[in-house]
Amino acid sequence: MAQQARVVLRDTALEQGEKLLEVTRLGSLTELINVMFSRYGSHLEQTWEVKAVSPTYAQPEPSPEMPEPIEPPNDFTFNQPITGL
Repeated sequence: MAQQARVVLRDTALEQGEKLLEVTRLGSLTELINVMFSRYGSHLEQTWEVKAVSPTYAQPEPSPEMPEPIEPPNDFTFNQPITGL
């Protein structure tokens, strides 16, 4: 059984909702909100608060230092005309 609730959206959220309606071709903001809750609700619930990483996790190995890049010699000259353009 569906229940009714009134939702007030900020102007920017309403504009985003209207864009999403065009992209998704859903019939109403109500359908859009239902899709968003059903698809992304559990993700939002699980990731809402950022939790500190436990110190028991292994620390990543430091990456080996990269050698300094070698500059190629700059004595190249091109004497041929450019053709085929």
